[in-house]
Amino acid sequence: VIKAVYRALVEAEHRSMTPAPYWNLPFANQLVPRLRAFNSDLDLLNDVLNELINKAKNTRVIEDIEELEKRDYANVKDPSLLRFLVDMRGADIDNKQLRDDLMTMLIA
Repeated sequence: VIKAVYRALVEAEHRSMTPAPYWNLPFANQLVPRLRAFNSDLDLLNDVLNELINKAKNTRVIEDIEELEKRDYANVKDPSLLRFLVDMRGADIDNKQLRDDLMTMLIA
């Protein structure tokens, strides 16, 4: 997973500096080895993040906003940014939005 994260970051940097988005060309994702590896890494990261998101949503304890604001995350069993996002946004947030938020924070 760590290698997949690193390679995804390298690809994000490469794309930010490449003037022509060749990865949008038809069949580029199947023909270019770099893009095949990137898509494989992205699939792995999405699977892991989806698993973690589902776990965080399933273990969510419903509390009102005031109690959540007072919560000491240093003493929580799962003191992660994902736990905080799930707790603050509630169960109505979809997995895609959470996954996109986490990926944005990873790349930023």
